[in-house]
Amino acid sequence: MQALIAGHKFPYRWNRSHRARVGLLPRGGSNEDVVWHEVDPCYVFHVGNSFEDETGRVIIDVCPYETIFDGEMPGPYGKPLGLERWTVDGQGGKVVRDTLDTAGQEFPRPDERYFTKAHRYLWAIGMPADGDLEFVAPMPLYRHDLATGERVQRDFGEGRIPGEFVFVPRTPEAAEGDGWMMGYVIDRNRQTSALEILDAMTLGVVGTVEIPHLIPPGFHGNWIAAS
Repeated sequence: MQALIAGHKFPYRWNRSHRARVGLLPRGGSNEDVVWHEVDPCYVFHVGNSFEDETGRVIIDVCPYETIFDGEMPGPYGKPLGLERWTVDGQGGKVVRDTLDTAGQEFPRPDERYFTKAHRYLWAIGMPADGDLEFVAPMPLYRHDLATGERVQRDFGEGRIPGEFVFVPRTPEAAEGDGWMMGYVIDRNRQTSALEILDAMTLGVVGTVEIPHLIPPGFHGNWIAAS
């Protein structure tokens, strides 16, 4: 309420005196079983994937921001820190943060057949360097090979802004990453949109469905195969 009375647009404020932590709840556990791990303060909108490795550590791929709701800003924006891999030991130690890619990015998605499993590929939408999520600056689609460090990039052209892309496997038994990426791209110049279908590995265009009006920027979606 103090923030609203003072004239701030949002009632939330980044508090630099607050510490941050990650809690792990064992499967089948209850409140008293949560194990807390300190982590350097930051903010995360979306997690790409998370899995438990052979030593029992939890691995989490995230797109963090340095802060959020920090100072005078038109929305919940902050400085993007790229793509990071967090390692949580499960014993209450400090979270280890390793940078996989320094480019600002959001909406990280894996091949969803690998949710909660070790994975090799991750796709994400590039963010402007200043963290301004007004969806006017160029925003490429990235494909990360986490085994080799290779990053493939797809640019959509001037004034064409993508929303979140989702992975579609070629067949239920296809290898990881064998399939397509599908998502909406708005064209601010023409005031139209398109459903773009890309090869998941090369990010080359496979097909386009033209839509004669604007889909909201940042539109979220999921792929569910017909039964």
